[in-house]
Amino acid sequence: MRLFHVVALSALSAVSAPAQAQCTWTAKDAWVKRQAEFFDDSKHEWSNDSLRTALLEAAGLSAPLAAPVQHGVFVEGRAPAINAPAMLDRLKQLASTRGSVWPTRSVVGGAGTHAVYLLVRGDTGLARAALHRMMEAGPSESPAADVATLEDQLRLAWGRKQIYGTQKPSGADGRVILAPMEDSVHADLRREDAGLPPFRLGLCMAAKAR
Repeated sequence: MRLFHVVALSALSAVSAPAQAQCTWTAKDAWVKRQAEFFDDSKHEWSNDSLRTALLEAAGLSAPLAAPVQHGVFVEGRAPAINAPAMLDRLKQLASTRGSVWPTRSVVGGAGTHAVYLLVRGDTGLARAALHRMMEAGPSESPAADVATLEDQLRLAWGRKQIYGTQKPSGADGRVILAPMEDSVHADLRREDAGLPPFRLGLCMAAKAR
């Protein structure tokens, strides 16, 4: 659903060829380490194995997930390879039922929470309900990077500006540019807090992913 007008933001617009040459990260980078810690399911600290398995299958994921799991990059036009109506219906029921147990990290593990993000992002109504439940659970139970990316997506759908700079449509000439963004000067601070890569690295990743 294209409800926003695409603009390029001064110095933070398209990625140049020299910038792409520096599109790298290491396991020692703070944002990668943070994601690796959240998505580390080696201790098997989740309570609902069957729900976790169903979520992973529906989202087409295999555990364990290799960090970095979330690049904070979503290029418009890349349709999610997800087709799991039964699981979407189950998530809608969980999201709308008072007192229901939402699939957080302690319920389905880190990989299971990422599967939830992948599944809900294609349905604006469900994504909104899921974002509320994820924020309510807090960063120890919901992946901050996924929450930030989903929040940006929904802000744009509601006619507002994104705040993390994760939504990067492709222009008519093939360049990756930004959807409208609020307070871009402090984007890296917000991205750091969410466990996302620096802004320019995210732009570079988007250019390579298109």
